[in-house]
Amino acid sequence: MRASSANGAAVYPQRRSNPALQAQLRLAHPGLLPAGTARILAIAVSTLGIALMLISLRPFAAASIFESSSADGDALNQMGFLAAGAICLLALISLANKKALASLFTPSFVALGLLIAVNVAQAPDPESTLRSAIFTIIGMLLAFSVIVLPRGEGDFRFALLIGAGAALGLSYIGVLLFPNLALHGFDVYEPQHAGLWRGHFSHKNIAGPVMSIIAFFGLYIMRSGQRLAGLIMFSAATIFVLHTGSKTTTGFFPIAIMIVLLAPLFHRSSVAIFATLVTMATVAIFTLGSLYSTEISQLVGDFLGDQTYTGRTTLWEVSLSKIPEHPWFGFGMYNFWMTDNVLGLDKPFEAAWDYRHIVHGHNNYLDILLNFGFIGGALVYWVLFIGPMFNYARARRLPGNRKLADMFFMIIVFACLLSFIETFFLARNVPLWLMHIFAVFGLHLLARFDIGRSLPDH
Repeated sequence: MRASSANGAAVYPQRRSNPALQAQLRLAHPGLLPAGTARILAIAVSTLGIALMLISLRPFAAASIFESSSADGDALNQMGFLAAGAICLLALISLANKKALASLFTPSFVALGLLIAVNVAQAPDPESTLRSAIFTIIGMLLAFSVIVLPRGEGDFRFALLIGAGAALGLSYIGVLLFPNLALHGFDVYEPQHAGLWRGHFSHKNIAGPVMSIIAFFGLYIMRSGQRLAGLIMFSAATIFVLHTGSKTTTGFFPIAIMIVLLAPLFHRSSVAIFATLVTMATVAIFTLGSLYSTEISQLVGDFLGDQTYTGRTTLWEVSLSKIPEHPWFGFGMYNFWMTDNVLGLDKPFEAAWDYRHIVHGHNNYLDILLNFGFIGGALVYWVLFIGPMFNYARARRLPGNRKLADMFFMIIVFACLLSFIETFFLARNVPLWLMHIFAVFGLHLLARFDIGRSLPDH
């Protein structure tokens, strides 16, 4: 993003200064690509990238929760995301600040890349795992590009408004004009979902969380001065969330907002971070803790009307029973659910779900341990959940970064809470994963660069 160099003495007395994110921009061919053209291209790539992350190349592709919605076997998604990855890579080389690109080479990001490479090399089916890993990396490249390419916060906000607005509008068009595509119909596996909104997403469990994140975008846009546009986006997304029928998402959504707004209220990021950790501990008690306490389980049933979180407790029990079989390095990336490790088990007639055919375990934290064990899992926890909290604290020390940092941290808090009931880490081009890593990269950049003021366009 565009910004002038921060005055380190004003922000960090006796500490290093934070450079502007697009300071000292060097184009690959400055004579061939004027500054104005470069700015327009950066906005266009960012806008299209946000829209692609939220819409995908297969909108209105309905799926049962028992069906995999991955893009691995879809030629359109394969070619489209490969093309998107190539465009983003070219744009980064041509338009992005070299210091911003170099900032990605932190020990944790490099270690994550090595962890993925090792898992691909050791996978029982390396070709399939490599294909999935490539889509995941392209998604991460896309998420990073849409943040780092715009020449200023105003340009980024414009791209966010148009890209997210397109996704929101498309879902409402579906609900109003094509309800057979945008609403859940009768599904033999999930008859209780009939009539619930899912928009252009494949399932209401994706629609609800992603619409919550679009509402966070609207709140940020409102706080940044575009009150009417932000209010419309926030209100429309919130209404959509309520119509998805997800009780837990509807509950986590306002909690994430209230937690993060504690930071500007008390002028301390540590208050929001502490509230996040306390809330996570509470949710852990009432989700995984319900497996070990009859009293907690009954309390959950009284509050939600379902002690099993729609059958999820069965999956959590399976996960917890399997983690000790490979505690240190796990079963391998993408190598537990929908593989012989589960498909070979006897049919669980007594279980709420036939977990042999479940796509994932509906718990990010447990599935990370199943895939990577305690050693690799600790690294993934750091990159996706813990590190962003430290980056948020650093980012809020710069006054010009605070509103945007709050938006990214809302996504992180929401992801931390939702991770107790859903799995989306390293999930190829799944919108919820893309939004999570989008926020991780956003806080990473805001902790290292000042976006508070703008550079001239010439």
